[in-house]
Amino acid sequence: MLRPLLLAIVGLLFAIGPVSARELNIRVFQINDHLLGFYDGRPAQESRRSQSSNWMDSSALDVGVATYVIHRGDEALVYDSYPSTQEAKWVRDYLTRAGIRHFTLVNSHWHLDHVGGNAIYADVDRVATEKTIRRLMSEKAAIESGTEWGPPAINPLVVPNIGIATDTARLVGNIRVELRPVNIHSEDGLVIYLPDDRILLAGDTLEDTVTFVSEPEGIEGHYKNLKKMKLWNIRRILPNHGNPDVISRGGYETTLIDATMGYLRKLVMRAHDPDYLSGTLEDYVDDSVERGWVSIWWAYRQAHETNLKRVAKVLQGHSLPELPE
Repeated sequence: MLRPLLLAIVGLLFAIGPVSARELNIRVFQINDHLLGFYDGRPAQESRRSQSSNWMDSSALDVGVATYVIHRGDEALVYDSYPSTQEAKWVRDYLTRAGIRHFTLVNSHWHLDHVGGNAIYADVDRVATEKTIRRLMSEKAAIESGTEWGPPAINPLVVPNIGIATDTARLVGNIRVELRPVNIHSEDGLVIYLPDDRILLAGDTLEDTVTFVSEPEGIEGHYKNLKKMKLWNIRRILPNHGNPDVISRGGYETTLIDATMGYLRKLVMRAHDPDYLSGTLEDYVDDSVERGWVSIWWAYRQAHETNLKRVAKVLQGHSLPELPE
């Protein structure tokens, strides 16, 4: 079994270089006997790592980044590769020392904080939706030069080599894994459902405190697809950006979907309000916070302000779509 071996090497991994877990602040969560979570970032506001506002710090590590590994025997499926190759190498080294020899990488979508470490898995199969592959290929030069989202550049960018367009089942040992393309957050999304555990690895389709509205023109479709997701017989949800305390305890209940739908609905329904752009994060999520569905995290205030601007730009002068509760 992998668990005793993983626990035995934690101390060793914290001691080795050149990039140690202490410097990266990676935490390892054992969700069950075949599912691990790796978590980096989410510093307290007063102790954030630098004054940098680059995408890796402000858009990823300030909110916290999780990746997940499904494993059995000497096989592992890695869900997303972290923003950087240093983090991805730390995870692969951890697993290799635990006896993993055969890897598959799955990318949840094209955003840079999910593919930055892909080069560490250049020698194995890398799976994503066909839309993710097309988007990464079209933006490859800009990503590698650091002009897509700004610095830091991802160079080389290693693009997935296996594309899917429909629900696809795989096995990791005897663990059934369902890869499900979804148009939530971004049109190229790919989530993982573990039917025996009823666990959803959600990528960026769900977040705590709030979702990033990266494609505001698709917000109505995202909302409707979240309603469909509610019917998936999910017991626990593990997002790529969330509260590490909740993730370490096994993840969120399906009320995280309700919280996300409620937030999107308010973004749309209030879009014509004259004071729309001044609405605070608390104005939009206090009800979900009071219910214990999500928690306030400081780095999401900027994300919320950006969401308001993006939605206002798309819906200004247009009829508001109906988003039934």
